[in-house]
Amino acid sequence: MILKRKVLSLVVLFISFFNASFSSFATDKEVPFQNDWLKTHYQQRLALFSTQPLEKGDVVFIGDSLTELGANWAVRFENLKIRNRGIAGDTTYGVLARLDELESSQPSAVFILIGINDIFNLFYEQQIKKLSDAAANIAKITSRLNNSLPNTKIFVLGLLPDHRDFITVMAKEVNRQILSITNPNFTFLNFHDQFAVDGIMNPELTTDGTHLNRKGYQIWKNELLPHLDGIQ
Repeated sequence: MILKRKVLSLVVLFISFFNASFSSFATDKEVPFQNDWLKTHYQQRLALFSTQPLEKGDVVFIGDSLTELGANWAVRFENLKIRNRGIAGDTTYGVLARLDELESSQPSAVFILIGINDIFNLFYEQQIKKLSDAAANIAKITSRLNNSLPNTKIFVLGLLPDHRDFITVMAKEVNRQILSITNPNFTFLNFHDQFAVDGIMNPELTTDGTHLNRKGYQIWKNELLPHLDGIQ
C-alpha cells in the first residue's frame, strides 16, 4: 500500500512538472496566420522541445514538416549534435516567434528551411498578402541570429519544388528573392533542381507531391553532408 502511494505521488509529480514545463516553454506571443490545428501542434512541439533542450554547440535544423518528418536527424547523419526543430505547418512567422531557444543555446550551426507554408497560405487561405514576405522574414530571421549568435554558422536552404506547377513557380521566386537579399549574413544552399523533373517535384522522391520519401531524404542528406564536414 505504501509503495502504491509512493508511485502515485511520483506520477502526480511528473504530471505537474510536465504541465509546468509546457506552460513555461510555450510561447505566449500571438503568431500570425495559424489555424486551430497549427496552434495546437505548434504548442505541442514546443512542449516536446522543452523536454529535449538544445546544448551549446549543437547543429540545429529548424523549419516545417520537411524538417519535422525527417525525424531523428542525429541518427540520420550519425551525429548526436544534430537536432530537429521542425514543426509541420510552420511559416516564417512561426520561426521568427521561436528564435529564443536558439539564441539561448548557442548552436554551432543552424540550417533553416521555411517558407512553403507561407506560399500555401498566400494561395489558399489568402491571409498572407505578399509573396515577398517570406524572403523578407527570412532576412529578419538570419539578421537576428547573426546579431545574437555571431559565432554560429547560418545556412538557408532553398524551397523545394511541389507537384503543383504554380506552387513550384512561387517557390522558385522565393528562392530568387532569398538569393537577392542585400549583404546576406548566411550561406544559401539551393537544392531545388535536384528534386525537380519537368518543372515539378520528382514523383520518385515524394510521398504526396510535397513531402519527401526515404529516397528524397537520402538525396537531401547527401547534399548537406559536405556542408557539415567543417562544423565543430
